[in-house]
Amino acid sequence: MDKMTDDELRALREQKVAELKERVRNSHLEQNPDGTIYPHIFFCTIYYTPKESGFTSERGFDATPVTAAGLRGRKYPRDFLLAVKKEGFGRMNEAIDGRNYIRWMSDNRYAFADAPVGRRGEVLVPRRSCAISSRNKFLRQHARLRIKSQTVNEETGSEEWFVCDTGGGVHPLQIDLYWGEDEPRGAVGRQRARPRGTWMEYAFEVEVMAKR
Repeated sequence: MDKMTDDELRALREQKVAELKERVRNSHLEQNPDGTIYPHIFFCTIYYTPKESGFTSERGFDATPVTAAGLRGRKYPRDFLLAVKKEGFGRMNEAIDGRNYIRWMSDNRYAFADAPVGRRGEVLVPRRSCAISSRNKFLRQHARLRIKSQTVNEETGSEEWFVCDTGGGVHPLQIDLYWGEDEPRGAVGRQRARPRGTWMEYAFEVEVMAKR
């Protein structure tokens, strides 16, 4: 996938999601003593907490110092603030009043924060926390998931996940896995939204068990 253009990857995603929707219509959920198994009806992606240190002009980013509502006049690289707006939180180079993070608030402003947190205030745990859509008909907040996928397991080193976040742009069949803090992979196209430490973009062959 890494060698695909943005348009090619978008077309692949649309094709794969259409296949997953068809599977949902014909799926038969499996129950066992450990939980409910959802065979290949979800796909996984990665989200992360971008680090200010990665947004430099040398790497091709717009590092123009700018401020915004909620930042008390303090200035940060323009592209870093845009990444915080997309991802929800960002790690600053220097703490402000003991707080190491900036978060994007729903009322179009930023705020300083103690840690990246999920929908109900739970601190996000790298390679353990994940987000789902509020329109997900199968999974619920605080569900404990076991995700079996070669891509997910090799890239994150984990198959045990905990649902504690909701993403506004998350598809109903998507499970967005929290990578942790990292610098962005690059300044061009979708590399901005990818953490430097993994090549994963999508995992479509995914078996999910919601544990009891």
